[in-house]
Amino acid sequence: MEKAIRKTTMMLAVILLSAVPVHASGDYSNMSNEELNSVRGTMRNADEAERNAFRTEWQQRVQNMSSEERQQYSGRPANAPADGSGTQQRRGQGGGGGRRMGR
Repeated sequence: MEKAIRKTTMMLAVILLSAVPVHASGDYSNMSNEELNSVRGTMRNADEAERNAFRTEWQQRVQNMSSEERQQYSGRPANAPADGSGTQQRRGQGGGGGRRMGR
């Protein structure tokens, strides 16, 4: 039993440590669409440069996707915060779509 727990812990540590350099580097060009999709929704605590690097790569990928792939990856990512906190950061930063009421 203890051997199985130790083995599971080691495997988990290897998986977590292997994912950190890719995420921290800001170079998303070597990741597959599936890997990039798994990062969506996790960028809340990343710095602005990191978020911008991810956003640029993701938008470029989406433009090159087939309509089936776009449909597969559309919508809110499964790992995005469900409490609406992801939308809080953009309020008041030009997200109004350029329309003004009363004109």
